Amino acid sequence: MKVAIIGAGNVGKTIFHDLQYVNMIDEITLIGRNLDKVKAEVLDAESAAVVRGARCPRLSFGGYEASGGADILIFTAGAPNLTEDRMDLLRANCAVAETVFSEINRYNTGGLIITVTNPLDVITMKVRQLTGRNPRRVIGSGTLLESGRLTRFLAEFLEVSSRSIQLSVVGEHGASAVSLLSSIRIMGMTVEEYLRSTTGEKMVLKSSQLNEIARNEALKIFRGKGYTSTGISATVCRIVSAVAEDRRELLPVSTVLQGEYGVHGVAVSVPSIIGRDGVEGIPEYEMTEDERNGFLTSVDVVRKAAQDAGIPV
Repeated sequence: MKVAIIGAGNVGKTIFHDLQYVNMIDEITLIGRNLDKVKAEVLDAESAAVVRGARCPRLSFGGYEASGGADILIFTAGAPNLTEDRMDLLRANCAVAETVFSEINRYNTGGLIITVTNPLDVITMKVRQLTGRNPRRVIGSGTLLESGRLTRFLAEFLEVSSRSIQLSVVGEHGASAVSLLSSIRIMGMTVEEYLRSTTGEKMVLKSSQLNEIARNEALKIFRGKGYTSTGISATVCRIVSAVAEDRRELLPVSTVLQGEYGVHGVAVSVPSIIGRDGVEGIPEYEMTEDERNGFLTSVDVVRKAAQDAGIPV
């Protein structure tokens, strides 16, 4: 399986290196406008692979033509993120997507696409529009990262392994995302059941608190580093692995919904079955009234942003 990474900035480079450890990847190609830079990244990685002495996929680089034959395209290119609001990148990155995919479409018309560029959900819609691909084969990295951040918080709060917790964040990859508190399970128990059985206490968490925690985690990283890269790279590698191994793994990713949850034509994150063909199913979670209202509000945020960018919804 060949994977092409479009964009060699902080995120693209991190994904390029982390993907080398994902099973069933035969070739990784790094695509960028500065060929000297992407060549140097590949040479550096090839030297590291020899030192490690472990299996490494074939590594290559090039311009847009290098996307030919790629089974998976990972879109990371975009304008520098200089503010804390992803929506500030809307028009600039829609223009970047138009430039990039006007070229990519000449060389690759069938690869599954994973978008990382912000504002993620709108860019996912834009890329689907530009490529004409099946919506189920254009996947945004979505709220998998937010879900991971909340899992870590709850694991520390409840003093259990993060492996014992299952939860999902839905909606926009951004400020309006919604934590599905009602569906959180700790070793099969609700948070309330777990607390009652271990401490005798009642649940002290609210969905709004979890939403705020997820937002603050992202802001702490951005304010400290000026960008995020490691977490989003792990997210992309998890999705690529699910596709490459045809795992049919349930992950909260962004894709253009086609009636699920009553939403048509808008890309937001919901738990989706990920396999070789991309999104292979979307089982609908039950939500409380507050969760559903929050989710639909988040959908409206993405819908309005898409309309502002001239994307028909």
